[in-house]
Amino acid sequence: MTMGASKLDLVPVALAARMVYQRAYGMPPEEPHLADRLNGLAYSLARLGDLYAIEEGRSAPRRLWREELACGYFRHGARELHFLDERAPILSMVVTRESIDSAVEGLRTSWAALR
Repeated sequence: MTMGASKLDLVPVALAARMVYQRAYGMPPEEPHLADRLNGLAYSLARLGDLYAIEEGRSAPRRLWREELACGYFRHGARELHFLDERAPILSMVVTRESIDSAVEGLRTSWAALR
């Protein structure tokens, strides 16, 4: 985990994706294709911040490295990370609040550039 980050600073990735959408676009995500939208926003969170897996039997979250994330794909509204090889999916992921802020800023910047 990052230095100084407490468990209170961590947010489930699916909830974080909803928060990013709300803050970046000023409205809650629309229901049509909601899971796909949240999956896409999870990639933004992964690209601009740090994601962690919550695993049974471990006292601290395990950081998901870029190489590991590059081999997986988000499913079910960013609730799960699945892999094409034989690895078991990761069913519980969290992200730091700083990562949420970075993703929001990145989306706002991209959105402004398109205007």
